[in-house]
Amino acid sequence: MAISNNPNSPRQKMINLMYLVFIAMMALNVSVEVLDGFELVERSLKKTTVDTAHRNELLMQELYDYYRMNEAKVADWYRKGEDVKSQSDGLYDYMQELKLRIVQEADGMKKGDLDNIRHKDDLEAASEVMLAPITGEGRKLRERLIGYRENMTALVDDTARMNVIASVLDLEVPAKGGIARSWEATLFEHMPVAAAITLLTKLQNDVRYVEGEMLASLLNSIDIGAYRVNKIQAMVIPQSQIVMRGTPYRAQIVLAALDSTQQPRIFVGDRELSASDNGWYTGGSGGLGLQTFSGRIELPRADGTTGVYPFSETYSVTEPTATIAPTMMNVLYESIENDIEVAIPGVPSNNVRAGISSGTITQKSANVWTARPPVNAGTVTITLTASMAGGSPLSMSREFKVRQLPPATPFLVYKDASGTTRRFKGGTLSKRSLIEADGVNAAIDDGLLDIPFTVTGFEVTFMDSMGNALPEISQSGAFTQRQKEVIRNLARGKRFYITRVKATGPGGQTQSLTTTIEVIVN
Repeated sequence: MAISNNPNSPRQKMINLMYLVFIAMMALNVSVEVLDGFELVERSLKKTTVDTAHRNELLMQELYDYYRMNEAKVADWYRKGEDVKSQSDGLYDYMQELKLRIVQEADGMKKGDLDNIRHKDDLEAASEVMLAPITGEGRKLRERLIGYRENMTALVDDTARMNVIASVLDLEVPAKGGIARSWEATLFEHMPVAAAITLLTKLQNDVRYVEGEMLASLLNSIDIGAYRVNKIQAMVIPQSQIVMRGTPYRAQIVLAALDSTQQPRIFVGDRELSASDNGWYTGGSGGLGLQTFSGRIELPRADGTTGVYPFSETYSVTEPTATIAPTMMNVLYESIENDIEVAIPGVPSNNVRAGISSGTITQKSANVWTARPPVNAGTVTITLTASMAGGSPLSMSREFKVRQLPPATPFLVYKDASGTTRRFKGGTLSKRSLIEADGVNAAIDDGLLDIPFTVTGFEVTFMDSMGNALPEISQSGAFTQRQKEVIRNLARGKRFYITRVKATGPGGQTQSLTTTIEVIVN
């Protein structure tokens, strides 16, 4: 009897959960605890992949047994099965090589150790291997996955199974902020090594799952049903093998081959499930770690005897994890609005609320909140509260350091020969650009921040022919008429200095900027 993978399998449900984690991780400076969490998920995925590969071997062996019994009838299906296995193994091994290359890039070693990654938080290794302009493997991987998906769906006639395969290998990614990005950039750009390895393991899991669906489909296509119904096996199909503490574990317990005229009796331990449950079992998740349950299914045979089919299954209960990450860096700045991405795996964004220990925090979009810490806060704590289906509300938090804003820098705004607006912070500038400039501007402009300040006054110092300093003061951000007149009369090569700039920032406090702008008239 062929073992069929259900589209609502534990692996598929876990994959849906993992996708939420990957999307939230794009701008995340990941904590050690979360990286260790990914290592736990990686081990669980690898175990699931090994189990799936073992089931696929049984399917392939069963296909081979049928081939030996009736070579003329089964030869075509067996050759297709060998092709499926060959393509699946090739793609699986390719992704295993990519995982090793990423670890080697991160750890700087010729022989990377996937079981002992030293730099799990490295944000550049995955991008270097997968997104490098010429040698990047991301596009190649996407093309190979698309080709594999097309080859697999071309081998089956069952529309439902084709849809399952297409869904598992769906490489479409949603546009973020109205900007469409490639599949490979979305999944691997600035991705920590721990997450990138887990993602590739998940894709390997997808390949093994599709391989199993294909082999099961080929077996079902062979018109020798008498061979398959002789193997009746109890199976447990959980919604997910990994659940958060406080949320229930659910699994469906069924026979791999069913007689629609008879209702089997299902026992978990010594308790019989009600017939109205249709095989659904609900287990607890109060304790962390591995949980195990077992039982049996009883089904009457035609000769009056009862077949007994035992089963056992395990599932993991993990601590809830959350993503709370500022979009710019791993600190917050006082007195300004800091955008923060928040997400809890498996929880819709409309069920997540955010709070802050001091200052204010407001929701900007589905997964983005804006935090505004007060002056001299030092640190603030952001807390997420999630409404969980079938469980009590979950609450988790993270502490952030609050930095003072760096000092603002004065500059002149002008347009170059091509009409592009530029910022002039010192050096040579044409007299025309000087005359067209309205006055002095100021902003925090350090490559990460661009926060405008309001200039409330400044001083321009000119030098006469005797070398005497002639200061001219403006009580606003604009050049005075006197300052403009002196600038117009300056000869080429003459210098003047803009000093004592005063500006008001977003916190309402006025600063005296220490930067001097030296201007050489061209």
